[in-house]
Amino acid sequence: MRLLKLFTLLLTFLIYQESVAQRYLSPVFSQASATTVVYGTNFTVLPLVSGGRPAKQPLVARVYTPAGDVETGRPLIIYLKTGNFFPFPANGSCGGTISDSSNVEFATRLAKMGYVVAVADYRGGWNPTANDPVTGELTRRFTLINAAYRGVQDVRTCVRFFRKTVAEQGNAFGIDPTKIIVWGQGTGGYLSMATAYLNDFEEIYSTTDPNKFVIPTPFGPFRMVQEKYNGDLNGNPPTGQDFCFVDATLSAVSGGAFLAGDTLCKPNHLGYSSEFHLAVNMGGALGDLTWMDAGEMPLISYHVLSDAFAPCGTNILQVPIPGGSLPVMEVSGSCDVQTKADQLGLNNVFNQIPDWADPLQPFSEVNQVGFYAFGSTPNGTSSPWEWTISPPAPANCNLNASVARSYIDTIIRYYAPRACFALNLPCKDLILDTKNLPAYEVGLEVAPVPTTNQLNFNAKETIRAISVYDISGRIVRTINSIDSNTYTLDRQTLANGLYIAEIRFDKGAVRRKVIFE
Repeated sequence: MRLLKLFTLLLTFLIYQESVAQRYLSPVFSQASATTVVYGTNFTVLPLVSGGRPAKQPLVARVYTPAGDVETGRPLIIYLKTGNFFPFPANGSCGGTISDSSNVEFATRLAKMGYVVAVADYRGGWNPTANDPVTGELTRRFTLINAAYRGVQDVRTCVRFFRKTVAEQGNAFGIDPTKIIVWGQGTGGYLSMATAYLNDFEEIYSTTDPNKFVIPTPFGPFRMVQEKYNGDLNGNPPTGQDFCFVDATLSAVSGGAFLAGDTLCKPNHLGYSSEFHLAVNMGGALGDLTWMDAGEMPLISYHVLSDAFAPCGTNILQVPIPGGSLPVMEVSGSCDVQTKADQLGLNNVFNQIPDWADPLQPFSEVNQVGFYAFGSTPNGTSSPWEWTISPPAPANCNLNASVARSYIDTIIRYYAPRACFALNLPCKDLILDTKNLPAYEVGLEVAPVPTTNQLNFNAKETIRAISVYDISGRIVRTINSIDSNTYTLDRQTLANGLYIAEIRFDKGAVRRKVIFE
């Protein structure tokens, strides 16, 4: 019965005509252009690893735009890479640069859909391998919360930079500053959620566990993050200061890692808002559920339920090390964060999406309107949307781009209608107005069914495009610009089984069940 329901939804899935009206739902541009910008500068602690001192770091983003687009009020996606707050390949991860294959793939696809996408770097630096039996866990927690806090500051800096380009640079990237999305992958997912829901500094310490972000010292309880050292959430130093400085107390607490006079933050783009409007999280977690409040922004999440490092529920974050992992601190992953979002009504806007325009929700392992949960994944990976082009990389890194792209298909198609409603984009009205066609209205015939090698499509009206979906809802074949009344689809590498073919015409789409055997 469940399989029949899933196929009924797929058969009624809305695929729109190839026109500008379809932007933000599927690709309407053939290419994306990219340029690199420096969106700010701030102080990084990474030089401490090699005995240096904190130093200024340029904050870089790679900005993707639809090639040939004339629209000047486009939504902006700030896309945050993964990387464990440490440079690749020293981070022991499968990636960690703004040029990672998955980052480029997501950014290019979303730009072709009409978005502006800024794949942003941010500051790293912490001590993930501190393993002293007495102080190791506190050191890992202290340095990680500081790394995450710097990341939140950098995300906010990036938002302000783009607002500044609208106000002072003639809107050089053609964005609408009232429609900004922050989308995080892996470590970036931690930042997208923290930046979305940590809106007041004191929220850090208003948790149900008063000691979560406090460490015992000879000077008494010591807050891990303090505005006088770290700056406020925007990276601004205390009033009257140009920078944030380390004093003797922090130097002593850090065991001399910091020296009095070290600089940890500077301001960027004063006077502009850090506000954004939709958060997307892939495989991240939130420092504490108490940071979420009613009236805050919607959240879309993707998570592998068996993720061994970032828990889907509320549990201890584990950092991978050679031969195992080390515990860091309690965090809440997508399962519990999305439950809290539902309780607060943050995702109520997604309930407006008609079932026939949102066929992927039933394929999720968890039935929540903003959460797509993955069950089993290839090799048990917790980030099936990533792939590595070539070594050096850990042995368990995915090298199969086609598998990763199939997950990206699902992620973007799940995201697209939700963004339309959350941001009130033109595609919202298109979803509510577009017609789902019966086959007789366009005189469509598909034969033979079942087939072994080829499918023939014949219609009285012009076929514009055909997409083929497998039973999980992923696109396995797309043919655009057919522009004919007939088309023959070769099976090629499609496995035996049941599929859905979506045939697009000028006035709507028809869905047909097809079988290869």
